[in-house]
Amino acid sequence: MPKLNIKNKKILFLGYGAVAKCVWNYFNAYFVFSRQNVFLVDRTKNAFYGPNLRSVKKIVMHVDTTNFEDLIKEMGFEKGDVIIDLSTSTPTYYFIKMCFMKGFHYINTSIEDTSDKMLGKSIDSQQQTVKEIASLFDEKDSNILIECGQNPGLIQHYVLYALNEIRKRKSSNKKDDFRQKTMRKVITDYKIGTILMSEIDNMKLKKDTRNMDDVIIYNTWSVNGYIFESLDNTELVRGVSNHYVQPVIPKECMNDLLMKIYSVPEKKVKREVIFLNKNALKTSLNSICPVLNKHGEMEFINYRGKLIHHGEVFELARYLGENAPFMSYVYKNSTYMDESIENFFRHYPDCTEDDLWIYVNQEDTFRVFDNMKGEKMVGHDSVGCTIFCGEKEVEEIYWCGSILSDRDENVDEEFTPTIVQVAAGVLSGLSYILEPKNKNMGWVEPTDLDTLYMLKKSVPLLGKFSFVEIPVKDFTGRIVYEEI
Repeated sequence: MPKLNIKNKKILFLGYGAVAKCVWNYFNAYFVFSRQNVFLVDRTKNAFYGPNLRSVKKIVMHVDTTNFEDLIKEMGFEKGDVIIDLSTSTPTYYFIKMCFMKGFHYINTSIEDTSDKMLGKSIDSQQQTVKEIASLFDEKDSNILIECGQNPGLIQHYVLYALNEIRKRKSSNKKDDFRQKTMRKVITDYKIGTILMSEIDNMKLKKDTRNMDDVIIYNTWSVNGYIFESLDNTELVRGVSNHYVQPVIPKECMNDLLMKIYSVPEKKVKREVIFLNKNALKTSLNSICPVLNKHGEMEFINYRGKLIHHGEVFELARYLGENAPFMSYVYKNSTYMDESIENFFRHYPDCTEDDLWIYVNQEDTFRVFDNMKGEKMVGHDSVGCTIFCGEKEVEEIYWCGSILSDRDENVDEEFTPTIVQVAAGVLSGLSYILEPKNKNMGWVEPTDLDTLYMLKKSVPLLGKFSFVEIPVKDFTGRIVYEEI
């Protein structure tokens, strides 16, 4: 697909961490632009390293509600210019309001509002809040795309693509059909009871130089982001009328108070948002998805993963309606993170999980492995959706997603596959909202975008993108919830 010409637009990167560096690295593969119109903003000057930084403007600033408007005025931003928000712990809702008011185009990968101490515990409620903000603006000069990275973001399109492929396999109509009513019908026609967003982080250090006497929390991506997500109570979702195969979660494991506090604000409730008593570190489900063996071939792996709340499941539940399957993100995270947390509590046995959160928000207590700093990561990341079909038992299983390896030719040596997969979602989503034909959309979510467009734009950065049927005999037999 041809590059989009956006030479006439100013472009602001809010936050210049690993994902922003990767998005910028691949930016010229997607867009024709003027480097003089690109602004990189981060709260620390130490963030400005990596490829292709010549001739772009770098600003050290912690952007918040007191200085954002002055910043965009100083940069000369006008209607139609672009904000790529890859920051953390910043006022997301305020940025979105200002972009609506000013007519800027905007994209982020997650809602990170610092003032949102209440709704931040519920991603479903956060999404509803953005919807309420959007409803305040009748004139839609902006395209505002929220939560569009890999997951959430592209993974919604893995689900929609898989549902379309299941329908084509099983019916005489082989034409693509991604209409909402068709997607909903597929759920019922083929008895889809559970969709698990399945991810296995198989990245390893080429040379492990860690000293476990030093209490450092390590990860292959944001340490703070992972700890923040994993210490929240697990939040799940399912449609109220889907009665096909699903994991059984005992009533005593559910948090009734949180379910009342964050109840779905709809006149006719079509989905059930479930909060568990335990946080993500202490909850898990089993799933199955493909990984690469030592010969680079796909093989299916049964695994247990953490139940971390993620935006894609709530958006998909609204999209699929009352027949939406049970959905959750099931993440087998980096072994380095597991080892780091164990090491922390071994050194500080009297500390709590709240103490862990305070600890990783200090200086020099955490580290994200960085290829650009000599910490070479090898291996692959497998991320996609596992779809379970059946009335009472699992009768069919399908998987659709990306397996990206450090050996794939489009993975530049400065970046890990995990980060490249996220960048693929940002770049394809940004391309869509900047297409001249897609004007005045206002607030959009990933499922509002064209699935085939999104996949065509992102596949060059996804390695092995596949839709496969997994033999039921290869699965352990049941989807079982467990607490630690």
